[in-house]
Amino acid sequence: MSATATDPGEEANLLAAEYVLGTLCAAERATLEREAATDPAMRSMIAWWEARLAPLAGLAPATTPPASLWPRIQASAWGVAAPPMRLLAPAADATPRVLGFWRATTAVGFALAAAIAGIAVYRPAPPLAPPPLVTALVPLNQQTPVFLASVADDGSAVVRPLTGVTVPLDRDLELWLLKDGASAPTPLGLLPASGAHLAVGTLSGHGPGKILVSLEPRGGSKTGLPTGPVLYGGGI
Repeated sequence: MSATATDPGEEANLLAAEYVLGTLCAAERATLEREAATDPAMRSMIAWWEARLAPLAGLAPATTPPASLWPRIQASAWGVAAPPMRLLAPAADATPRVLGFWRATTAVGFALAAAIAGIAVYRPAPPLAPPPLVTALVPLNQQTPVFLASVADDGSAVVRPLTGVTVPLDRDLELWLLKDGASAPTPLGLLPASGAHLAVGTLSGHGPGKILVSLEPRGGSKTGLPTGPVLYGGGI
């Protein structure tokens, strides 16, 4: 691993975290140790991660290793069967060291979680945007949708046709918002047969209501209200 040109500090911090967790390969570990020997900043990051993760070892309960563990380790490491092993009771002064070792081993999961939390300080995740509100615009008294309107939380919207739409050459489709309880709709602009994008804020705070599509003279209604028939509509 190497520091990126865009953010070497972040990459170095991640390397220090991996070093303390023991997830670097031998070559990467040796390289980082050589760097830390001459770089106070790297030594500081390693010390920070050690101080952050070390207390987690005490959170895990003491665990007694199974008798078969050491033979499996020997067989895996050297490819030979280990001689029979007799477990001895540790001396009284050795007990804290033995328990500490197994607490530390069991606490790897806690350490990984803490590492992720620590890295999040350097790499905060962007908040997830709420899913858009989607409504089908259908002909009145029918169920087959002709347009699909997707309204984002920022008040923008996308209206897409779901089928071929034909508009007379001397007419235009126009979008309207009719809020529940309102006496008249609000114009939202023309709706080409190919669909339309409504700018951010167009439907901000729209509340419950309906999106309507009317057939108007070329260029849209001149009165601020629908003058032609309302062809499609859908609730939001």
